[in-house]
Amino acid sequence: MRIWYQTGSTYRYDLSREAYGRTLEEQCKRAARSDSEVYVTGVPVSQPGIDRFKSLMYYHTNQMLNGMIRAEKEGYDVVVIGNSYDIGFDEAREMLEIPVVGIAHSNFYVAAMIGELFAVLTCEYHIAERYRQMIRRYGMESKFLGTYVHSIPEIELIRGVEKPDAVMEEFKRVAEKAVADGASVLICVPAPIYALFYQRGGLSSVNGATLLDPVATAIKMGEFLVELKELGMDVSRKLGVYGSPGKELLKKTFETYGPSFRIEH
Repeated sequence: MRIWYQTGSTYRYDLSREAYGRTLEEQCKRAARSDSEVYVTGVPVSQPGIDRFKSLMYYHTNQMLNGMIRAEKEGYDVVVIGNSYDIGFDEAREMLEIPVVGIAHSNFYVAAMIGELFAVLTCEYHIAERYRQMIRRYGMESKFLGTYVHSIPEIELIRGVEKPDAVMEEFKRVAEKAVADGASVLICVPAPIYALFYQRGGLSSVNGATLLDPVATAIKMGEFLVELKELGMDVSRKLGVYGSPGKELLKKTFETYGPSFRIEH
């Protein structure tokens, strides 16, 4: 099985993301079956700060979709969207014939299966708000305890892959608060925080509550959806859900809008 992991970072295009990318590859390979091949890649460019705004993330979504379309062309069996907001999730499920997994989507549903209430641990209040909206979009309100914000900036999470001891204590403090409030499963957002635990030999629970490895969870969900598809059970192709436009309409659409596919500034 060939798995394409499309991260929203600039891994493979920016040398400053090499350490993070290599750790991410190790996480993917550890989670995947022995006969699965995982290819991890990012996007060509990224402007810091745009993740705070849905309008500006349009540019990032476009790059993510280009990567995922490439994955299908190159014969991969499944695409995993390794972006905290699952950007391009609905669009990719419509456009591609292979299964598409969202990292947030898969972690929400697995958390609901293995515990009672789950909490999201993150580093920014705007991320917490986006996740509140995603929880509603995915219909998971009854299993969602809440979002807990720690004081580790995202840039420090990324740098912390090289110096994990510097950020562990603060994360554990907030995690323990969530568990005391009733969380039985914890989800880390964005995913680099779990990379620190991975480097330290893994951390699977906090005071009895399960701590999900968001990357491993998405990889296993990808393998599962491929196996379901082989049994004849694909994502719904009902119009308005993930109805496929088909290759001919996609080709005509790309040709029609190609010359104007930009935003003037």
